[in-house]
Amino acid sequence: MATLLDVRRLGISFPGPTGPVRAVDDVTWRLEAGRTLGIVGESGSGKSLTGLALLRLLPAAAEVDDASRVLYRGQDLLALPEDRMRALRGGALAIVFQEPMACLHPLLPVGRQVGEAVRRHAARRDSKIQAQVDGLFAEVGLPEPDRIGRRYPHELSGGQQQRVMIAMALAGNPEVLVADEPTTALDVTVQAQILTLLRELQERRGLAMVFISHDLAVVSSMAHDVMVMRQGRMVEAGPMQQVLTRPRSQYAQMLIAARRRLHETSSDCQTCDAAPEPVLHLDGLTVDYAGRGFRTAKVRAVDAVSLTIARGTTLGLVGESGSGKSTIGKAVVGLVRPSGGDIRLLGRSLAADRWRPPRAFRRHCQIVLQNPYGSLNPRLTVADALMEPFVTLALRPPEGIRARMVMGLEEVGLDAEMLSRYPHQLSGGQRQRVCIARALTPEPTLLICDEIVSALDVHVQFQVLDLLKRLQKSRRLSLLFIGHDLEVIRFIADDIAVMHRGRIVERAGTRQVLEEPQHPYSRSLISAIPRLATA
Repeated sequence: MATLLDVRRLGISFPGPTGPVRAVDDVTWRLEAGRTLGIVGESGSGKSLTGLALLRLLPAAAEVDDASRVLYRGQDLLALPEDRMRALRGGALAIVFQEPMACLHPLLPVGRQVGEAVRRHAARRDSKIQAQVDGLFAEVGLPEPDRIGRRYPHELSGGQQQRVMIAMALAGNPEVLVADEPTTALDVTVQAQILTLLRELQERRGLAMVFISHDLAVVSSMAHDVMVMRQGRMVEAGPMQQVLTRPRSQYAQMLIAARRRLHETSSDCQTCDAAPEPVLHLDGLTVDYAGRGFRTAKVRAVDAVSLTIARGTTLGLVGESGSGKSTIGKAVVGLVRPSGGDIRLLGRSLAADRWRPPRAFRRHCQIVLQNPYGSLNPRLTVADALMEPFVTLALRPPEGIRARMVMGLEEVGLDAEMLSRYPHQLSGGQRQRVCIARALTPEPTLLICDEIVSALDVHVQFQVLDLLKRLQKSRRLSLLFIGHDLEVIRFIADDIAVMHRGRIVERAGTRQVLEEPQHPYSRSLISAIPRLATA
């Protein structure tokens, strides 16, 4: 097969306080027509920078080594003038990013945005552009293309937003598609749909693909070949099956073992009391959102949900995007005002307090949200962020507060050097770990985890989940663990509640739900779980 991309000795550095910091170091690989290369590695390993270098989209501060070469059909992309590179970018070479909402213009209908990409790379009259946009929307599986095209990004689901991004990438009829974590933020059923779509597009169009992800199971279902990166270096590369069954490097072995350990069911409930103390009890909780426009009916996001979490146990709350699971978490901590029902936290009725419990009481319930970048103030250092709970909850900082901060960071796999950094100086996984450390600082009784490991690589996922289980055992911490990765839920949860369209459709022990699901929706979720390909 013809070699489309030939990357030779790629090296990328960033200025640091004591000298250049190597982000990518001497990476070499090839991509042939019609094949998929999976790039796997932990957050900060340099995998996304490697993908960005192909299209010359690196940050302004990045410095590429003089000896580096990125050859596309024999021409060095790093040496091309910008006007020639611009013609290739979005044309022969296209990219789909992890966060579609960060890439789509919030004030323009999505059809117009895809139309701009078509106009940029195809010499067509305006009358034919709309027809091509509708064709692209149909190709990526968006229903009623004309109606979808008139919508704004915030009016689409996460899966629909990502399909729009894929349609935009296809507008220039690319030969190479770089997919950088395209399914990380999606629930398991939508993730399966997007992965199937990418495979079908590759077969139909003959695309070569660079698929970047921290999820080894997802990569194993997509890639012909795989490259494993760590700390900017390539530690292993080869055919997918060979790496999965006969990994040579210790790090690759660790990644595979960590993913397989997540498959173990957490069946030993931490509480052995005959009548365990309830920490959280929801009684007919209902949450409505205002509808769009004047006199528009309200949208019911949570519909009369009742559930209980006992002291020292973990409830896994699963469901598709828009099912209402995150709304429940936000209602418990006061970020969303319920419309009816009651929330009892440690026996205290929040409805009786008009959903505003005293500040000192709020320390007992903390939340870690899915998007760490939106949860951290960009103007505050990590040290300032770890001080926030004491300020907002009116708590007196303990003696040796800096030592406690360092210990908190070490618990989530970070070192003291991080205290002086700002959020933009951290990787996505590092930012999430800071958020977890901050939530644990006031020593809560109930911790709500809303998709907290979706942005982390599998090894760090296992470290964080193992940390939560150890903290749960030592502190009798209760967890409401919201997620779409059922392998993660399997590992962490004692019980699972399945949500669909605002209601709980199934609630039982973890093993029973995952191995003998009763509801059809539960069965559809479980059938979509990505697994390590072994044959």
